[in-house]
Amino acid sequence: MRLRHRINYWNSSLRLKLFRQRFELAGLRSGRYPPPSYVLWDCTRRCNLNCLHCGASKEHYDNELSTVQVKGFIDQLARLRVRTFAVTGGEPLLRKDLIELLTHASRLGIKTGVATNGFILDENKARELKAAGVSSIQISLDGDADTHNHIRQNPHAFDRAVQALRYCRKAGIQLLTVSTVVTGMNQDKLEHIKQLLLDEGINQWKIIPLMPIGRAEKSNLQIDKPALKQLLEFISQARRQIPILLGENLTYLGRDEARYRTKVTYCPVGISACCLGTDGKIRGCPEMPDDPRFIEGSILEQSFDEIWQKGFKPYRNQSLREQDPLCGACSLWDKCRGGCWVMRLGEAHCIKNWRVE
Repeated sequence: MRLRHRINYWNSSLRLKLFRQRFELAGLRSGRYPPPSYVLWDCTRRCNLNCLHCGASKEHYDNELSTVQVKGFIDQLARLRVRTFAVTGGEPLLRKDLIELLTHASRLGIKTGVATNGFILDENKARELKAAGVSSIQISLDGDADTHNHIRQNPHAFDRAVQALRYCRKAGIQLLTVSTVVTGMNQDKLEHIKQLLLDEGINQWKIIPLMPIGRAEKSNLQIDKPALKQLLEFISQARRQIPILLGENLTYLGRDEARYRTKVTYCPVGISACCLGTDGKIRGCPEMPDDPRFIEGSILEQSFDEIWQKGFKPYRNQSLREQDPLCGACSLWDKCRGGCWVMRLGEAHCIKNWRVE
């Protein structure tokens, strides 16, 4: 099993290297970059829960994009042949037009996915999502019942999330992923979650160390260096039983990271992915704060293609090597590329700082 994981990892490393070369050469030769593989839509900041670690709690909007505006954006993605359109939030299911918009994307040949807390995902909604062509659903689960309910600040959150998984499986959703944000509050519950997912027949488990944004920005919930080592060791063992994706916010883990991953993970911002914000602004990913540092343009003022072609320069031109002396002198640059830009806000982007090698 471990040999197969390592072979898969090194094959993906070669594919990523070739992809980056083609992407960069396209920009140099024609001045046009290939379109992103997937686009996420941060569709609302409204939510029915009040989670302690929420990264989407700081920005609030009086106006969200209308149904017509989002359909127009999806039309642009279809013309550019973007493969995947995924929806997150806030809680996406609070948008009354979500099924209509997902159906529109599916009819145009775009794969769709939804990330939800599962609280209002009942059997009827699961059937509607399936009928809309949704191929993947991600539901958050952060511990056993007591821990999850405490983090989510609702005594029914755990039962609703588990039931939502069952409804989605019954409806025939192709890929079901459980997402767990690891904090100092729930790391000792990972074994419990793993067994639950095995019992429920879940396809995939995404494990994400807490990011320093939103309510978590100034909290004491972040895991420390010894806890990260413990987490990685847990993953190296647990992935023998269930497919595990370790969050992109830990982009490079040192020479031995094939123990923890089946494929190379990198920050895809401006290369293969980006995010449409609630108010129409384009930024790199949903976790990036909505402030001028990370905004590339607005679809209310420009076409998406124009924003994609002219924006995202810091992520493409490697200027970070000049701005950060440590990155500039680092022998691991080609594998890491400076790490996660959001983790950089909390000085947690460099694996050498974590000292897990």
